[in-house]
Amino acid sequence: MQDFFPEHWSTLYVGLIFTITLAQMLVVYDLSAASTPPAGLGMFTVYAMATLLGWILFALQQGTDTPVGMAVPAAASMIDGYLLFLAATQRAGLHSGRFILGGLCLVGCLSIFFVKGDDKLFALQISITALCFGCSGVIFAYRGLRERNVGDAIMFLATMLMLIGTPIALYLQFVRGDQELALLMAFGSHSWAYVMVVIGFLASVLVEYQQHLSHLATVDPLTQLLNRRGLEASLRVSLARAQRLDLYTAAVAIDIDHFKQVNDSFGHDTGDNVIRLVASIVSSCCRGSDVVARTGGEEFLLVMPDTNLEVARKVAERLRESIAEHPLSVDQQRIPITVSLGVAAARGDVQLEQLLQESDRAMYLAKRNGRNRVAWVDNKPVHLSAGSA
Repeated sequence: MQDFFPEHWSTLYVGLIFTITLAQMLVVYDLSAASTPPAGLGMFTVYAMATLLGWILFALQQGTDTPVGMAVPAAASMIDGYLLFLAATQRAGLHSGRFILGGLCLVGCLSIFFVKGDDKLFALQISITALCFGCSGVIFAYRGLRERNVGDAIMFLATMLMLIGTPIALYLQFVRGDQELALLMAFGSHSWAYVMVVIGFLASVLVEYQQHLSHLATVDPLTQLLNRRGLEASLRVSLARAQRLDLYTAAVAIDIDHFKQVNDSFGHDTGDNVIRLVASIVSSCCRGSDVVARTGGEEFLLVMPDTNLEVARKVAERLRESIAEHPLSVDQQRIPITVSLGVAAARGDVQLEQLLQESDRAMYLAKRNGRNRVAWVDNKPVHLSAGSA
């Protein structure tokens, strides 16, 4: 078979592929050096290097006296397709299908020895390649939807490109009888699919890091609750709804009693465990529409849309009792945990900052009057519950 790439064009082509691969790897590994490596990075690196090596060997063979047959590049693309599937499953955290596709690829490689005729061998191997790419595409689509990641969508489109190119290559081979054009179509589909996978993986990693940074900006790392910024962002819709429908919004400020003494007596690790325990109890007592945030060292805030003061007081009292019933055990010693809570509510056009200030004012009054109790404001004199100190 004649070479379908002139020697200088094949060198330029491989150089371009190498540059794209190197640029992607430098960016991805630079990002991963400062944090946890992206999921699937190892297998994607193996896939990229194996594909690049195959193209380098293919380019070196062009222009020689022993041109490659159709089965060799088809087998190489089949192996690359399986490596892409392994990379996709590793990145998505899945494990099914590896042995089945691996067995098919092994059969495809061994078929060189028992399948007669380059055309039949080419058809078998490129079909297995398309199957590997198709399975990879399903995983990319699944992860893209699950993680809302456009990079995975790009890799899904890359696999679709291979699935479209495969039947065209088979048509050119068996219907048109144009072996050289069929190989060129298969080679081109695989090449462009590879470029799109590289771009897609880089985009996926960048989107993932952006999501991670956004998460860090709005979530408290110790408790995984929202921080103050995340609280404000999550309440925009509910506050707008309260204004439109003239609904109540209630806030409960929560402060752990004697927290500094716990830190000084038992250490900061124990103090962190106390904070986690309180955060867990508060979260478990909330409705799906409620918003919980950690607003300070030992301070939390619970905002309840469509909730009046009376209901919020009952919720706060239930929280106080539940937290008091769950002391923290450290080295066979039980550390009692109590909280002081302040409740405030407003109706209609709620100014969040004012509502939070009122709940804070009630909470500090509860602490001044003995702790382990609930106080509340309703734009009238402040009231206290009869909690025990």
